[in-house]
Amino acid sequence: MTDQNETHHRPWQDEMLQVVAEIIEDTAFSEVRGCALAPVYHQEARGVSLLIHDPVQGEFLLFMDQELLTHLSTLVYGPSFAAINSSLEEDFLAELLNIIAGRFLAAILPPEQGFSLGIPAGAAGPITCPAPPCLSWHFSVDEMPFTLLLHGESILTLAP
Repeated sequence: MTDQNETHHRPWQDEMLQVVAEIIEDTAFSEVRGCALAPVYHQEARGVSLLIHDPVQGEFLLFMDQELLTHLSTLVYGPSFAAINSSLEEDFLAELLNIIAGRFLAAILPPEQGFSLGIPAGAAGPITCPAPPCLSWHFSVDEMPFTLLLHGESILTLAP
């Protein structure tokens, strides 16, 4: 992932770290750390996207290596699941992004402001900002990285 479309000022850094850390710690009992640099992902990295429809428009994207996705899925679903398959991992990744997006929007929008999100969809291809302007946040769990991207002029006009 390149930083050519990113800004050096990272609006919402604290808010996003707090939201992501709480969700991962509550669901997978794992500590999240923020990372300053964009990680290099393996070819088998998995991603999911989620559109924001209202009151602003934009898109969230979440990417992580297969190793981290399997690790988190196993922690969440537990050893009672005989086999964590690709479909279950995709569902977990989609639900994770859905929860992150919802909590993040609730944190940055005015109180009592509702919002509308689309349905999470798999994201393929290179892990880059699909259309500038774009913000990115990089994290790790047990030294395994993941990245959140947010783009869309409408949502980014709210940035402090």
